[in-house]
Amino acid sequence: MGWDLETPEGGRLSVNAWNWRPTLSLLEEARVLDPETACLLGFNGRMTLTGADASRIAAFLDDYLGGLPEHGRVRLDGEVTEEPDDHRLHRDDLALNYSATASWLRDLRDFCRAAPNGFTCM
Repeated sequence: MGWDLETPEGGRLSVNAWNWRPTLSLLEEARVLDPETACLLGFNGRMTLTGADASRIAAFLDDYLGGLPEHGRVRLDGEVTEEPDDHRLHRDDLALNYSATASWLRDLRDFCRAAPNGFTCM
């Protein structure tokens, strides 16, 4: 399962569920997104965020990435780890399957910076 983020100007960024879900949790926990918006972005529907939303996400990620190790990952519960993803399916603890990588968060920050008119998540 995956999502595509697309700007009105044609910019595009794709993300899988393994990275997207912890990203939404992070943005909700930091109050960058309200709970309803974060929830709706987790469904495969069409949800549009404004340029102000995109700018807020980029600004938050700028600060957040400053404290995240270069190869770090943010787990679904918000814990940061530098342990590499073993790409195994953890059936006993499904939350271990989800983590937003620092690389993905940098890509999202850069995408949001380049989205002054917002973007649609679909």
